[in-house]
Amino acid sequence: MIPDAQWIRKAKLNGMPSADPVICPVCGKECETIYLDDGCINVVGCDNCIRTMDAYDWFEEQKED
Repeated sequence: MIPDAQWIRKAKLNGMPSADPVICPVCGKECETIYLDDGCINVVGCDNCIRTMDAYDWFEEQKED
């Protein structure tokens, strides 16, 4: 049997190192998803500061107004 590489042995003993948190440049909160503009260049928000809505529901609300 071939022994594991040193970094694999360390990960088994100590666990994987935690990643640095991602901070939204718009609201400043820690987030998991970043939303970009149509050109995929500018950040427009994150899962904390952007609300999502079903397109059909939004359309129905607009017709009522």
